[in-house]
Parts: sequence; C-alpha cells; structure tokens
Amino acid sequence: MKALIKKELRLSRKFLLIWMGIVLLLCCFAYFEFLSMRNTLGELAEMMNAFPKILMIMFGIGEKLDSALGWYGCIYFWVAILTYSYAVYLGISSVAKEKSQGTAEYLFTKPVSRKKIVEAKALACVCNLFILAVFSGLCNYFTSILPLGGLEQKGAAVTTTIGLFLTEVILFALALLISGINQNYKRAIRLGAGLLLGFYGIYIVAEYLEIPALYYLTPLKYFDVYAVAREGINIAFLLLAAVIVAISIAVARKKWAGREM
Repeated sequence: MKALIKKELRLSRKFLLIWMGIVLLLCCFAYFEFLSMRNTLGELAEMMNAFPKILMIMFGIGEKLDSALGWYGCIYFWVAILTYSYAVYLGISSVAKEKSQGTAEYLFTKPVSRKKIVEAKALACVCNLFILAVFSGLCNYFTSILPLGGLEQKGAAVTTTIGLFLTEVILFALALLISGINQNYKRAIRLGAGLLLGFYGIYIVAEYLEIPALYYLTPLKYFDVYAVAREGINIAFLLLAAVIVAISIAVARKKWAGREM
C-alpha cells in the first residue's frame, strides 16, 4: 500500500505543481493590486457599499475592503475556489482515470484488494490537498496578511487554512463517491462540476437571504473564512464534515470493489 501511495504522489506531482503555480499567480496579482490601491482602499470600500448585496456575496466580500480581515477574506475566497476545483477534480479522476486510460484492468489485478487501492489513492490525494492548502495559506500570509500588518484575530491565518483543507477533503470525498457511483468518466466530471456550482449557488442564497439553516447544505459555509477567523472552527460543522467524509469514502470503496471493469 505504501508503494501505491508513493507512486500516486509521483504521478500527480506535476499537476499539483501546476495548480500551485496558478494559486501563486493569483496571490501575486492580489499583492500588486493591494500595493497600487493601498492609499485608496477606503474610497474603494465606500464605493463597494453601493453595490448590490448579491454581487458582494458572489465576489466573497464579507467585510469592508479597507479592513485587514475584509481584504484577506476576499482574496482567500478566490484562492479557495481554485483549491476546491482541484479537490473535486482529484475526487473524480483519482480512480476513474485508470478506467479511462485503460490501466484499470492491470491495476486491479495486482495482489492488492481493490479497497486497498482506493484507500491508497485517497490517502495520496489527501496528502496533495494538504500540500496545496498549506501552500495557499503561506501565499495568503505573505501576499495578503503581511502587507496589511497582520490580522486582529490571533491565529486566524492558521485556523482559516485548516478550514480550507477540511473543505477540500469534504469536496474530494463527495467527488470520489460520484466517480464510484457513476460508470461514465466524462459524465462524472460534469456531475462533479455541477456539485461544486450547486454548493456555490446554495452559499449565495444562504448568505443573501441570511438563512443559517442552509449553511448545513453547502460545505463552502462549514468553515467560512470570516466566521473561522473570529470564532474558530465550529465543532458541529467539524463533526458533520467527518461524517460526510467517512460515509462518502466508505461507499466509494464499496462501489469500486464491486464494479466491473
């Protein structure tokens, strides 16, 4: 199993580096934007107040942009969208790509059970997600938090990065479940993309209508950057996340174990 994990990490290394490069480019762009607007952030914040509420929500603006948390939260939101997309892609493709590439027959005839193979791939993907989350957190710190002089909320940089990682894992597990249930790889990719867009849509509706009950229907709100920065990680959402991940991976293992190649 250790050999399978190492092989999966090696094979997925290039794609991970590409995704890290995209995150870095986004954070660098945000940094130079901050430098160019440093003296006019107050005016920008006032102008943004005139925008419709739904636009503010869609662009991840939950606080005034001239505040440290407001600017950081906005940049975090866009970085998170990138990492969530990567998590969904990993969940859909980690095992399903073996079938689409014609290597499933070879892989699943190895002297290792299918369940072990799925577990190894899942662990390798979680490692990749952890690396991307930590890298994103460091980029956010050096390009957003440090130029702002730090956040008022102590430890917020760490807790929000943990929240980013946990959300990635939830989305990965759900996408892995989709790939296990759906027999068609291309259809699974569309369903994965639809899942992320659906969660994003629920996120917008929940924020716009201010209905906390809807937060439980979208993982994008479980570890919201503003809530986590101020209050820390919510235990109820943490437990719900653990249940979703455990059930999704368990069902995915079972589906792949009994699936015809």
